[in-house]
Amino acid sequence: MMDIMKNNFALSHNKDIYTKEILFHSHDYYEIYFFADGNVKYYVENESYELKKGDVLLIPPGKLHRPVIEENIPYERYVLWIYNSYLAGNSGISGFISGINGLANERKTHLVSFAGAEYEQFRSLLDNALYNYCSKDALSGYVAESCIILILEKLKAGFKNADYVENVQSDIVRRVIGYLNENFVNSPTLDDISAEFFVSKYYLSHRFKEYTKTSVHNYILMKKINLAKELLKSGKSPQNVSEQCGFSTYSNFYKAFIGRTGVSPGSYIASCL
Repeated sequence: MMDIMKNNFALSHNKDIYTKEILFHSHDYYEIYFFADGNVKYYVENESYELKKGDVLLIPPGKLHRPVIEENIPYERYVLWIYNSYLAGNSGISGFISGINGLANERKTHLVSFAGAEYEQFRSLLDNALYNYCSKDALSGYVAESCIILILEKLKAGFKNADYVENVQSDIVRRVIGYLNENFVNSPTLDDISAEFFVSKYYLSHRFKEYTKTSVHNYILMKKINLAKELLKSGKSPQNVSEQCGFSTYSNFYKAFIGRTGVSPGSYIASCL
């Protein structure tokens, strides 16, 4: 059961002084991030959150995200990754977590907060799941899985009760990211974007990199590759995916895909079977 469990999900708890800068990145699986202590501002594409103790983020596959961590302050968090192999073999859990993500989308937020007794209960579930995740006992995997199901139940209730967030995007970069998320397949250039938002492309480029720590071009490329992975997993041919993701030639797609994932499109398809 232990080997199966490790292939289904991963769970960690860390408290340390973090000094490395983390760039925008994404995963092919769901991440549940529980913030316990520190001073962190968390970016999920064009949303940002000043985290407080008990905040939980649900980050779906393909969503670009990064924390900005205050140096020289202890930083404590739990991170739970739920792998696709687990969801593929468990339609009930897959539908359940998709439903939670749907609630998050309705509320227009990736964050729920737990305080007081709810905080203690949620953290206790994580600690119990982690203990059994690390245990070699024959039944530990089943106990860890049960804890994760209860964690998902708590998340569902949290998002159900969460207030609807009216996201007024006054900051130019957040508005640009929203625009790119809807139009990245069309490969908008800096000239296109600056004309759309009536700002200098030099100002836009500087502000965008300040916020995301990457360029507009790289952001578009990350979004394209994330979409390409989803389409390849759904059974689309690499040639068809190249066109749907807006690459000018298959050669450009092939090179970009290997550059971002380390494997060819064909090898990626084989790994998903």
